[in-house]
Amino acid sequence: MDRRSLRRRILIPRIGECRPPPISGYGNRPTRRFSVRGGGHNRGNRNRQGPRSIRPWVAARRHGEDDAPMPGLLTRYVAVELLKTILVTTGVLVTVIAFGATVKPLVRNLLGGFDIVRYVGLASIPMLQYALPFASGFGATLVMHRLASDNEVIAMSASGLSYRRILRPIFYLATALFLVMVLLVNFVVPIFFTKMESMLAHDVTRLLASSVERGEAFDLGDTRIYADQVLVEDDPEEEEVHRRLVLSGVAAVQVGTNGLPETEFTAEYATLDLYKVDGRSILKLVLGDATVFRADEETLVRMPAAEPRAIDLGRRLEPGPKMMTLPRMLAIRGQPLEFWRVQEHVDQLRVERSMELLQSEIKRRIEETGVLEFEDPGRDRFWRLSFPTGWDQGGDSGPVIRLQDQGRTLETEVVGFDWLVVTRDGGAVVDIEIDQNLSDDPDEEPMPRTARSLRLSDFSGGLDSSISSEEVLEWATTSDQEFSNEVVGKRVRQRLKEVENVSNRLRWDIDARIQQRLAQSVTGPLLLVLGSLLAIRLRHATPLLVYLVAFLPAIADILLISGGEQSLRDGPSVSGYLLLWSGNFLLIFFCISAWWRLSRN
Repeated sequence: MDRRSLRRRILIPRIGECRPPPISGYGNRPTRRFSVRGGGHNRGNRNRQGPRSIRPWVAARRHGEDDAPMPGLLTRYVAVELLKTILVTTGVLVTVIAFGATVKPLVRNLLGGFDIVRYVGLASIPMLQYALPFASGFGATLVMHRLASDNEVIAMSASGLSYRRILRPIFYLATALFLVMVLLVNFVVPIFFTKMESMLAHDVTRLLASSVERGEAFDLGDTRIYADQVLVEDDPEEEEVHRRLVLSGVAAVQVGTNGLPETEFTAEYATLDLYKVDGRSILKLVLGDATVFRADEETLVRMPAAEPRAIDLGRRLEPGPKMMTLPRMLAIRGQPLEFWRVQEHVDQLRVERSMELLQSEIKRRIEETGVLEFEDPGRDRFWRLSFPTGWDQGGDSGPVIRLQDQGRTLETEVVGFDWLVVTRDGGAVVDIEIDQNLSDDPDEEPMPRTARSLRLSDFSGGLDSSISSEEVLEWATTSDQEFSNEVVGKRVRQRLKEVENVSNRLRWDIDARIQQRLAQSVTGPLLLVLGSLLAIRLRHATPLLVYLVAFLPAIADILLISGGEQSLRDGPSVSGYLLLWSGNFLLIFFCISAWWRLSRN
């Protein structure tokens, strides 16, 4: 049915179905009128109760209810017009915002070809949480302003419809929009956010290749790499290799814990392989025909192949609370030790435990057997240290050291010997320093003065994955007398405090994220209702001016929600909750004010 036919059915009801308002002075008592029916005048049949069509209207008004002809038709008509306009405005707004989201990846040369279209498609769904509230408010403003400016709202009111009945489709759509927003922000958007990040971050080799093509060096962990040219192999022969980069004209520098260069590599070519192990991204660099300079040994060696330490990029694809669905957030909040960010700090405690066990094991072997055996897998060396009875670290006499280096065996008695347990590459290792007291020239001495990153033979290192996080935390909460020295105990207490702080921040972040999603879900329905009320109230103004009046409080609402979320992430506070919800309270105030002014007429 077109709009003209609908208006005719509203304004010109059938004879005998008119519903006039009660005459002033008579209260709710109906007037005495003849009921006119088809077939002639029934003069002898006076109805003292009024026309049969008026009686239901009088009874409804007496009980404070609304009644009107064709309520279902009006509801469907207004609802369909609203839905069509909202869908069109949402599609346009989402497309614009989604293309805007691709600017940063395009500038960084992370997208190309069909990936752009795919990324825009993935970004369209998360952008709905921002576009849908504004599109619904704009669509409601356009539809209701047209109805009001064409006097169709007045026609509905003159036909016996109250504003509550006229705006009933708006309230229905607002309720549906709230449910859609709740499902969208809590279940759908996190999944697509994860896919977007995965599309950009799963292939770190593309970012590295882009740096090489721009002639820039790139940093990976403690290693800086520069190359003249790069070739990407999407399907390497090895099954465990996810992707491979073939580099030419390579120079790499490994930096130590003190920030100074530790090892320098130069090579004609190199391969950089990306591995995926338990959700972690690990890069392995292999240099062919390489020249290696080690600063600690002051040696320059030419090798057919050199393999620096593997580079662990961590769990870059592990989602944070922003990319978690509501059930996942609630599960992580109850078990924070399962979250990867907390687990990283627990792993640091695990390393402290490994260092403590390694130090105790070295002391035990020196006291009981007087023999220590170390492995240097990076240089294919084996060290054997034989200590005299009653040897004490820092004494005047040292052990007898035997070094096996690539089939060559060297043995000498040293004057002094020092060892230190350190953590490197996520594990506990030993650094040794020997004093041969033979000359000031290291080249004349039978073996190197220092050795780094040695591993104690027949020792697992205390990094057994079967040890649960709860057991590690229980070990960390023991008394200070259980540790080898006060420094270790202080360091363990600091690590334990970091675990507690990260767990608390995780809970605060989840609580703030839940409040932000709920407040954002309420914004859409409020903006829809506010746009409709203002369109009727300001029917003589232009639609854009009406929407601007509703748009400015909505922008303030989004900013206040974001500010309140950031405040709650630092800890729960009354001011944070008030700040987060104050924007919605502002929209509610405007809705009540517009409704009150409208109902006065």
